[in-house]
Amino acid sequence: MRSTCCQVSHSTRCESSPPFAGHFSSSINASSGSNHQENFALDKEQSTTHPPLVDQPPAALLKRLFQSGGKVPLSFEFFPPQTASRRDHLYEVTDRLAPVAAEGFSVTMGAGGATRTGTHETAVAITERCARPVTAHLTTLGMSKTEALSCADGLWSSGVDRILALRGDQPKDMTETPSGFEHACDLVKALSRQHPFEIAVAAYPEKHPDAADLDTDIDHLKEKIDAGASRAYCQFVLDPAAYGRFLEKCDRHGIHAPIVPGLMPLDDWKRMRSFAVANGTSVPAWLDQLFTIGETTPEIMPNLALAAMVEQARRLIAYGAPALHVYTMNRWPLSLTLARLLGH
Repeated sequence: MRSTCCQVSHSTRCESSPPFAGHFSSSINASSGSNHQENFALDKEQSTTHPPLVDQPPAALLKRLFQSGGKVPLSFEFFPPQTASRRDHLYEVTDRLAPVAAEGFSVTMGAGGATRTGTHETAVAITERCARPVTAHLTTLGMSKTEALSCADGLWSSGVDRILALRGDQPKDMTETPSGFEHACDLVKALSRQHPFEIAVAAYPEKHPDAADLDTDIDHLKEKIDAGASRAYCQFVLDPAAYGRFLEKCDRHGIHAPIVPGLMPLDDWKRMRSFAVANGTSVPAWLDQLFTIGETTPEIMPNLALAAMVEQARRLIAYGAPALHVYTMNRWPLSLTLARLLGH
């Protein structure tokens, strides 16, 4: 969700166990698992001597995965296409993914509201095209309050009733910032008064780059939830254990809204790793090792990328993810394959 550069914050407890620590069923048809509070309660019921969830070995996580059914709802993220041919391609992607998109789709907005028209048009077109919920991103930095609320009004009148409220990044070429909403929390409050939107916000398992520390950042997340947001989406997560720790901290801070982790395609690992470092996202050692070895045989890299993505998804589910949010890069094959392997 962000592209602000900062140094990577490696956790001292990143997952370092080898991937694929057990065998998985490729066709899981059980119902979705319960929320993360219930999952943690299950640990306490099983044994008071068990270590915290994030300290458990892979075998324990696999057991929990099968207990939950291993299947959670999926949503998929797009960015607005810039040409007619890319728009038509995106419609094909939407059609392909709609059958497995129980939580629907989301459409991004560029820094400073740069793609606000494209975001609106794409969100409305997808809403009209398929019977799935659509969430439009609303990035307030770079827009006045009037402009931001006008965008929201346009979405509401066009049938889009879900918004991901973001402060966003300041464009590099922007020298003056319009007098808009200073924080995402302020935008959430205004949207809640404007229309009965279903509002989502951003969450950062390893803290927002501008936050002093993780506890302070979680306090800000709680402010957004208390202001009217009903769920939070994480920027992409490479280290499932970091997500597990984040859920536990949020629970202790009194946050009980769904917190959905993001999954990014791993088929361009070098680019993805650089993006992760720039966003302060921990990179598990096993992923680095896997793709370093894979580079010696480029032909198998697409298969490794898919296998690693499925492994991440299943570990996130085992840690209590109520749903998964997949960044598609406006492509469907990898996302659809992931969905099928997860039992959808």
